[in-house]
Amino acid sequence: MKPFHPLFCILLLGLSAKLQAQQDSFLVKPYLQFATKNSIYVLWETSTEASTSVRYGKALQKANEPNLSQTIRLEGNRRLHEVKIEGLETATKYLYQVQSKTTSGQIIESEVFTFNTAVNDDDAIFFALVGDSQFNSRTPWAWGVIAEKVWQDRPHFILHAGDLVDTGTRKTDWTQHFFPNGHVAMSRYPMYTVLGNHEQDAQFYYDYMVNPAPEYCYTFHYGNAQFFMIDTNRDVHEGSEQYDWLEWELAKSTAKWKFVVHHHPPYSSEENDHGDTYIGASTYQTEARNLVPLYEAYGVDFCLFGHTHVYERTWPIFKNTVNLQNGVVYINSGGAGGGLEDFDPVRSWFTQELQTGHHYCTFAVFDGQLVFKAIDHEGRVFDSFQMSKDENSDDASGMMQPPAPHFKIDKQIFQDKATVEMEALSPDHNIFYTLDGSEPSMSSQAYTSAIAITKTAELKARVYTKDGKASRIVVRSFTQMDPKPAQKPGKTAPGLSYRYYEGDWDYLPNFDQLSPKGKGTVKTINESEIPHRDNYFGIVMEGYVDLATTGTYTFYTRSDDGSKMYIDDQEVVDNDGRHGAFWKYGTTILEAGKHKIRIEYFEASGSEMLRAGIVDPKMGKMPFHPKQLSH
Repeated sequence: MKPFHPLFCILLLGLSAKLQAQQDSFLVKPYLQFATKNSIYVLWETSTEASTSVRYGKALQKANEPNLSQTIRLEGNRRLHEVKIEGLETATKYLYQVQSKTTSGQIIESEVFTFNTAVNDDDAIFFALVGDSQFNSRTPWAWGVIAEKVWQDRPHFILHAGDLVDTGTRKTDWTQHFFPNGHVAMSRYPMYTVLGNHEQDAQFYYDYMVNPAPEYCYTFHYGNAQFFMIDTNRDVHEGSEQYDWLEWELAKSTAKWKFVVHHHPPYSSEENDHGDTYIGASTYQTEARNLVPLYEAYGVDFCLFGHTHVYERTWPIFKNTVNLQNGVVYINSGGAGGGLEDFDPVRSWFTQELQTGHHYCTFAVFDGQLVFKAIDHEGRVFDSFQMSKDENSDDASGMMQPPAPHFKIDKQIFQDKATVEMEALSPDHNIFYTLDGSEPSMSSQAYTSAIAITKTAELKARVYTKDGKASRIVVRSFTQMDPKPAQKPGKTAPGLSYRYYEGDWDYLPNFDQLSPKGKGTVKTINESEIPHRDNYFGIVMEGYVDLATTGTYTFYTRSDDGSKMYIDDQEVVDNDGRHGAFWKYGTTILEAGKHKIRIEYFEASGSEMLRAGIVDPKMGKMPFHPKQLSH
């Protein structure tokens, strides 16, 4: 065989280098996250491992070239690059450029971009609202066009009401749709986001977005406004983690303007998400309605959301009626990309304006003046209004009642004892509680130090102010139990048995009254192991789980949509209802050995998922191992 000609080798090496250069590039171009008065985050992703460097500087008067006099470098190589720039001046324009060097020596460099730090508390602000930028095949151009329109409006920042992508667990939805189309705006303005159901609580969301812990809920200030960001895929009923958190954050707020942002509608006239309105009545709502009492109690001005791919603005609403003086305005802006939907054929009592079409919204705020606009994808304003507040309205003391106490509980299911600590928002607030099921009053036991609970009990507590105003009552249940004995089923086979059903449900049905469409066995807890149609089906898995030691066990399910787990015929995990993929937990005390397990699951429409396992104190969430499961 003849050796290759040297010139051919040189050409081959050159072609190889060119192909490598094309391959080693930005997978995600630079974008901005979570700006404060003195800091901002810059993120980008490279297609291969590379170094991390950001050059930046304050915009200078009469500059002949961009001031990039300062540099931040991170040690090591990585694909996803996240840099926090600190020590910045408030309300100031900066320039930045990112650079990464691959292990092969190739330089990947961005163009020069700009950003502003957050403004002073008494400055004017202007921000954009978008929602549901997910891809849809009918109008795939929508998110790119909306992002371009937002860029043309030059906002200080962008709010995103969730469903950034169509499938949060699919990386290409982020890298080939959301970021490329949004880059024109996201490279210059920070975007503050909440989770939608289509994100599926996926790790990609937490990797790409930068928000304060725990990230799925947080708050931030901008100018004289405060924003409260909530994940309505998670539990938002009274007493839930987010409900309690939001209650305290709203009670503490001294902002003149208060905005709550989440994905799902408390009020909606969409045609079929809340009941088929062409043949019946609408519920008008999702589980987000549970948060409305907090909005009304603590002076929220606007609730912003998406989920339904329409535009709708309500009249100001207070106690489920139109109230121009005290009401909260609800704005559904779900038109940044997803497939468009339509409305109930009759007008809802709460609707002021509605529109079907791709769009975004803007808010201009200065002192007590607010100007709102809703703008379609062609740049036409189709809704607008102004709102004014007098100079005395920026008080946090508009609360009708003090917030309920917060709890620190070591365990609610125990063998010997449980310890409970309680805390009130203010040192001037006093906590009173009962353990006998009665309603606490100022004559009940006053809380002064940690409580030891040694038997099954229901703890009820509430806060009182010095002038006798009472908070809502908070209830926590405690169960004393001995370990449940292990089962003795005799000889078992590997895996769990399953039954497959078909139907359209909002909550888990009584499967024992239904006829299955299929049966079989599975090795793991995963809906993909079972033949099923795309939507509207249910599964019941049954058998035994083998536990190595006697002790307290916390089980979990992660499901989209609803699921429940029963251990020895007792409901331990309740993750029921239509929702995105999120986690629910439950605890019980079990002897070593085999225990009956039953997992029920249903899928409505859209994405699907079923996972289950045990929370290990050291390892965290661990799926059931196939060797643990038998039937």
